[in-house]
Amino acid sequence: MRKAAIATALLVATAWATQAQAADKVRFAYTVQVHQANMMVLADYAKKYGVDLEPVPMRRYADQQLALMTNQVDVAVMGYVNIGLMQEKGFGDYHAIAGVFTGGQSLTLAKGVKATKWKDLEGLRIGTAPNSYVELLFKASAELGGADLTKIHTVSFTAGGPPLLDALKNHQIDGFASWEPNNAAAEVGGFGYYSSLDLSENPTHNVNGLLTVSADFLKSHRAAVLGVVRAAIDATNALNGDPGKFTEVAMKGTGSSLDVVKVAIPRGKLDYRLYSREAKALMGMLHKAKLTQIDATPAVDQHFDYSLLEEATGKPKGQLGGE
Repeated sequence: MRKAAIATALLVATAWATQAQAADKVRFAYTVQVHQANMMVLADYAKKYGVDLEPVPMRRYADQQLALMTNQVDVAVMGYVNIGLMQEKGFGDYHAIAGVFTGGQSLTLAKGVKATKWKDLEGLRIGTAPNSYVELLFKASAELGGADLTKIHTVSFTAGGPPLLDALKNHQIDGFASWEPNNAAAEVGGFGYYSSLDLSENPTHNVNGLLTVSADFLKSHRAAVLGVVRAAIDATNALNGDPGKFTEVAMKGTGSSLDVVKVAIPRGKLDYRLYSREAKALMGMLHKAKLTQIDATPAVDQHFDYSLLEEATGKPKGQLGGE
């Protein structure tokens, strides 16, 4: 009788452990960018909190947005811009729970091409990734800076990399708006330079990546999601505190050279804070430039959830980018 009771207890314990382990599995999508180095090592830090993270590297925020919306992943890095894009599509089953990084996207011009104001870009051929965050931010900045977008010829490059760089090098385009390490590669290669037309010189301050989670997954796996947030904070602090490690991870994750990564890193900042004021400014800017059909500003208050960051850091949301 005693043996049977022990056997039953062991079976129950085993079943519980198996369920707990399954509950802690998190499917996670991020983008291959220099300033997502903290996400590249997130799985290592997540183990400390009992989370089995299954990383899925992707090329564009649009890919991560689709993956989250179609339940292919549970947690995904997206751009702040995706808040507006999802609101426009009527999708609201998610929470934005932490920041990932700011900056990391710039306008690069070919050597010999001069532009000191946005209107100078009229008549030029500018490469962009279609429907990407940087394309939307570039167009909004140019429009609000006084340029006529109909006179700027955008050339589509799906994911940057060699085709984009070769086009600049061979003068098929006059410049490009992109994310790192594309801009740094052009600078280091000597055929491009960072434009003085700064994508961060506006109320958005070039806020870029944030961490999102499916609303259903958060509801049923809150402890695991909290573990992911804690891991994101740890990974961010670790790489910010060790430039050599940051460089090493970014090189390995992107396949870029040491010289390129060293140029790219100062163009952005790993940052787990979640910036609501800047997000609202971005929503308004995109709508004013008619790049979104609705003003998605209310979506920021609806979907920014600071509870996990507050619990993980012990700080109020006012110290975490909130209002």
